[in-house]
Amino acid sequence: MTDHNAIVVSFADSSNAYQAFSTLKNLAADERIVLVGAHLVTRDQNGRLSIPEGFDTEGDSGLVGGGLIGLLIGILGGPIGMLFGWTAGMLIGGGSDVQRQDRTAGLLTDLSNSIPPGGTAIVAEVEEFTPEVLNEAMGALGGVILRRPAEQVLAELEVTEEAYEQARKEAEKKAKEERKAERKENWDQRVTSLKEKLGIK
Repeated sequence: MTDHNAIVVSFADSSNAYQAFSTLKNLAADERIVLVGAHLVTRDQNGRLSIPEGFDTEGDSGLVGGGLIGLLIGILGGPIGMLFGWTAGMLIGGGSDVQRQDRTAGLLTDLSNSIPPGGTAIVAEVEEFTPEVLNEAMGALGGVILRRPAEQVLAELEVTEEAYEQARKEAEKKAKEERKAERKENWDQRVTSLKEKLGIK
């Protein structure tokens, strides 16, 4: 029996991350783990993500496929990740829904902490017969593993998407109200100016 997990392995030395990526694939080839998908992820000093290498057996042959890890990377690199800003409170408009914030913050905040600015990590979906295999292999290269059950990760991503939609709608509503107030103010100013020019009180 295996445990279906999503893992993030962070490295202080990016060259070790590339070596560990090869080690991960070798472990799968030796059938010591089942590797569903894996991506090397780097984060620059401005927080932007890039994916120099990766694969996903459940998706197409591109860098980001259709499995759980492809979904996770797509969310972090897309508009939800931008709105999230690596800060849980921003995701839901300042924490108006504490319960949802707590559920949403866990994965993305942990992931943020695992890939600091300038950092490199491996994000992978695996089935493990025993955690010691990856713990020893990644630890030997200086990797620090963050491990989460895949089911939990998927549930958290679903909550994240829901919170993003709520925040987007709230932002659109606020922008509409601000435009309406601005038009009213401009209208009043135009009417007042015209009255003054015509000498109308």
